Amino acid sequence: MKYSKDVAVKQGYDVLVAGGGPAGIGAAVAAGREGLKTLLVESNGMLGGVSTAGALPFCLGKTSGSIPFLKMVEQGLSYENLPHPMTAVAGLFDEIISRIKQEGGGVGPCKLGQTDQYPGLRRLGCHDEFTFDLETGKRVLDEVVTEAGVDILFYTQALDVSVENNQVQGVYLVNKDGMTFVPVKAVIDCTGDADLISRAGYATYKGDRETGKMAGISFVIHIENIDSGAIEAYLNHGGHPWFFEACQKAIEEHPELDLPRNLIIFPMVQDGVFMVNGGTTHNGYDGTSAEDLTRIALMGRQRAKHLVEYVFRKHIPGAENCRLRLSAVTPGVRETRRIVGEYTLTAEDMLEGKRFPDTIALAGRHFDLARGAKNMAEGHGDVQPFADKGLSVKGRIASIPYFSMIPKGSRNILAAGRCIAADGQALGPVRIMSTCMAIGQAAGLAAKLALDNGCPFKEIDVEQLRNAIRSKGGIVDVPEA
Repeated sequence: MKYSKDVAVKQGYDVLVAGGGPAGIGAAVAAGREGLKTLLVESNGMLGGVSTAGALPFCLGKTSGSIPFLKMVEQGLSYENLPHPMTAVAGLFDEIISRIKQEGGGVGPCKLGQTDQYPGLRRLGCHDEFTFDLETGKRVLDEVVTEAGVDILFYTQALDVSVENNQVQGVYLVNKDGMTFVPVKAVIDCTGDADLISRAGYATYKGDRETGKMAGISFVIHIENIDSGAIEAYLNHGGHPWFFEACQKAIEEHPELDLPRNLIIFPMVQDGVFMVNGGTTHNGYDGTSAEDLTRIALMGRQRAKHLVEYVFRKHIPGAENCRLRLSAVTPGVRETRRIVGEYTLTAEDMLEGKRFPDTIALAGRHFDLARGAKNMAEGHGDVQPFADKGLSVKGRIASIPYFSMIPKGSRNILAAGRCIAADGQALGPVRIMSTCMAIGQAAGLAAKLALDNGCPFKEIDVEQLRNAIRSKGGIVDVPEA
C-alpha cells in the first residue's frame, strides 16, 4: 500500500542529532558549542536515554580496571580491591557528573551510594559506576544541552531521511504536529539502532553476524523502603550478592510465575532505595520491534509486582515492607543494529590492544556483552562469554577509531553510540554510557570540521579532530599502564 501526503517543511539546521541518550547529548552539545545550528530529536520526554527513561542512572566505564562481577565474588573482592584505575573518559562526561554532584545528586565514580553509612554494600558494586538521582540528572542534562544553544524536540520520532546523490538532504519527523520535514546539512544517528542510517540505505546488521542473536533486554525497576543495614549484614555474613537462594525459594513456592534465578541490585543515592537490573532481563527479543518492546514492557511490569511480593518481601533481608518505587519508561536495549562502517572495530582489535591513528574515544569497560546466559543459577559460566574464558582487553583500555562511525559509502551522516561498527564482543566496552558520550562528543566536533571545510565526514583532517577533542578535555591518547 502506498501512502503520500504533502509535508510541511520546517526551518533548516546545520546538524540534526537523532536520539537524546548519552551519545546524542555528547553530539548535540559539542555541535552547539561550536556554533552549529543544532536540533536534537528525542522520542521520550527527557534526555539521558537508558540512564533516565530506562531507569538506569548508573554510568560505567569512566575508568579502567573493571572485571566481571562474579569473578570479584569468587575472589572475595569488592571494587576498592581492584587495581588503581586509569581514566578512559573525561571531557563532557566529567562536566556533567560534576554538575550533578555539586547539587548533591550523584555518587562516584568508583563509589557506590549509601556506602558511607553501610560500607558492606560495596559488595554490590561494579567498581567503575557513577550513580545519580534521576530527577537531578534529567534537569541537569536539560540545562547542559539548552545552554549549548541546541534546540530540543521531545516526543518526536526521527522517521525517515531524504537522500539525493548519496547526500542526506533532510529528515522526516513525526509527532503531535503530524509529519514534518527538516532540511539539514549533516545528520548524527544516535538512536542506538542506526534507524536513520538504515533508512538512508546504508548497510547494517543486527546482533551476532552468524546467528542474529542479540543480548537480552532489561526492564529496570527501583524498590524502596528497604533496610540497607539488613542488606549489609546479609552480605557481611557471606550472603551471595546475586541472591540465588532467595530466588530459588520463590521459584519453588511459585513455579507458575516467570521469576528469575538471580537478582542484581545496586544501591541508589537515596537511603533504602535499590535498583534491580539483573533479574529483569528478557532474552530472545528484538529491540527494533515495537511488538517485542511492548511485550517486554507488559512482562516487565508484571515481573516487578512478583519480585516485590514474592522475592523481596518474603526472602530478602530488610525488604519485608518494601514497595515498588518506579519502573522504566523504556526498556534497556543493549544490542540491535550496527552499521557496516568504513572500518569495523573487532574483538580481536581489543584483545591485541590495537591503537588507531584515528582514535577519537576510549573504552575502559571489560567484555561484558551476554547473550542468553545458561548457568547463572549456579553462579558461573556463560554469563559474559569472553570474560568467562579469561579474555580481556589488552592494556585495559580500548581505542575507538573515527572511521568506525562512518557508514560505508556515506557522505554526511555519522553513527555515534552503540550502533557504530563494533563487531561481536567489541560492542561490550563500546556501548557503555560514558564511552557513548565521548563518541558523541567526537561526532559533534567532526560535524564542525566537515561543514567548515565543505567535505564528507570521511575526508576531514582526523588529527585536527583529535586536537579538537583534546581541547575540550576529551581523551584520545591511551595512558600508560
